[in-house]
Amino acid sequence: MKPDLRALPLISLVIPAHRAGPLLDGCFSAVALLRPPPHEVIVAVDGACPQVLAAAAARGFQTISLPDAPGVSATRNAGARCATGSVLAFLDSDVAPPPHFIAQAHQILAQNPQAQAAFGSYDAHPAAPSLVSRYRNLLHHHTHQRGQREAQTFWAGCGLCDAATFQAIGGFDESYRQPSIEDIELGYRLRRAGHRIALDPSWQVRHLKAWRLSDLILTDFFCRALPWTLLLLREGRLDNDLNLDTASRLSAALCLLILASLLLAPWFPLAGLSALVGAAALLFLNRAFYGFLRQRGGLAFAAAAIPLHALYFLTAATGYAVGWSLCQARRGRRHFAHRRRKPGTPAAEGAGK
Repeated sequence: MKPDLRALPLISLVIPAHRAGPLLDGCFSAVALLRPPPHEVIVAVDGACPQVLAAAAARGFQTISLPDAPGVSATRNAGARCATGSVLAFLDSDVAPPPHFIAQAHQILAQNPQAQAAFGSYDAHPAAPSLVSRYRNLLHHHTHQRGQREAQTFWAGCGLCDAATFQAIGGFDESYRQPSIEDIELGYRLRRAGHRIALDPSWQVRHLKAWRLSDLILTDFFCRALPWTLLLLREGRLDNDLNLDTASRLSAALCLLILASLLLAPWFPLAGLSALVGAAALLFLNRAFYGFLRQRGGLAFAAAAIPLHALYFLTAATGYAVGWSLCQARRGRRHFAHRRRKPGTPAAEGAGK
């Protein structure tokens, strides 16, 4: 028996877009094929880009233009404010959803009635054929496939959120102008307010983006590791899930050990043995992921991806170290400024309140 579409919640699909191009065309073409279609498709344009508006209008999508380019968070929020559905579905502009995307979203909502938000995963068939792109997208896929079903955070690349809850919580933090951890921060606020978030790894979209090595390093450091560290230290938390699980943290420490051992090996031969032991431990900790890469691309692909994975852990460890140092420096400056104030001044009296 087919479900009664009239009884299903109305899903408004919100897509933030910054510029036109083949990735956006791929996203729009896939969205136009959704069966059943969403209640509405809202394309929120971050900046003056008439090409995006024309491409969206040609497919019958609603559009909202923000010519002053306030950033990705404000753009998503603007699209969400225009939505009339009871559920918001967020989709990045560089992914292509499968035709049953909305039908599966309804199924997720039915299976998780206590959850106010949910998200999915990239699929295991990334569009870009390069080594770096395949590795990066498959890493994301594998991480979400193994994540806890009761999630601690959120992902806006393929995510659902109750519209009333989203507005009540304040939407995305608009201080995040570039795509970064604005969805993670939203997830933390949802959880702190007592809301539940479900991860359904079977709800998948295809990532269309082609990664370059330089993009990988810069994104992982400036848009992931560093701001996420600052957020974690501000929140006083460290989850054991997704990219923050125990194996990932140990792997980052092992990569630092391996690098230090290799640098010391010319002067201390035993350091070479330490590097070998660290490498063996790294392979063991991540054996499931490397086995998955071998299944997807063969032994040569898996072997070539291991240095990229080590670089990922080194970037994460560096981001954490820099973020922790910045936090300590800020605390030191505040403490020094407090001690320099003379007793009895208004500033000193107000500092302890």
